[in-house]
Amino acid sequence: MRKRRFKTQADIDNYVRQGYGQGEGASYMPWIRVQDVSSRGKSRETRGIKTGRIYHTLSNLEYGYLLLLEFSDEVVDIREQFPVFPTATTKRIAAELGIRYPVYKHTQVPYVMTADFLVTLRNPDGTQRLGIRTCKYEEELLPQPELARTIEKLELEKAIWRANGHSDWKLVTDRVITNTLVDNLDWIHKRAVIARELQQPELQKRFLDGLDYFDGTDRTLSSVLRTIGKGIHVQYTDAVSMFKNLVWNKVITLDIANTRLDLSETLPTLRLNAHSTAVHLERTAA
Repeated sequence: MRKRRFKTQADIDNYVRQGYGQGEGASYMPWIRVQDVSSRGKSRETRGIKTGRIYHTLSNLEYGYLLLLEFSDEVVDIREQFPVFPTATTKRIAAELGIRYPVYKHTQVPYVMTADFLVTLRNPDGTQRLGIRTCKYEEELLPQPELARTIEKLELEKAIWRANGHSDWKLVTDRVITNTLVDNLDWIHKRAVIARELQQPELQKRFLDGLDYFDGTDRTLSSVLRTIGKGIHVQYTDAVSMFKNLVWNKVITLDIANTRLDLSETLPTLRLNAHSTAVHLERTAA
């Protein structure tokens, strides 16, 4: 699909009519897509697990945070590139803050600001709330000619969301989204959903028993999974997929933020979560 243009208010109105920036879950359509931006090397489309639709992220940082949102049990829904349409209220807020409202390049058309992520979160009591997350690299927040304008836009975005009754606005930087964490989540995300025949409770129980047996040894993760696969009569690649699936579902837990998962490295320190195991096996049996 070709890149869309944002030159006139008619363009914006047309995209609204087409449903961009609207919907929830699988029906949501992000306001900005990968094909609408020039930084294609850092932009990517990712098949989601929570919604089943394609997510559009525009930077490596956004992609890493998307994986973290997908992994979190607190997150119910993810809407990336969510629009904040310019209105009389948003312009008034900008004026009160003394901030020049952004416009599209080479036009006087008010810019449709976007939240990198509008996230539906589940509270401990079962109720839900909205969280707004904006991603910025630490280097973008260092002293430089563009810093003042960057901070202005962040202040405006936060103020607009607060005016709409949403106070859970947070800035996410690459300081908290480490390379190890992103690499691990990327590795397991690709096999977080596995074939039904690999989800049989008895098969998964035998797989977990095998992991428990080898825990604390100095064998590589690859060697352990190959041996377990032979023992339960599944292909090595299927054993690797089962491991990823069980880590994703938190049946197997480890320090995923600091321990790099690599098949050629020694089996990492693992913990089998008894409660998660019982719940997971119950779900797979249903």
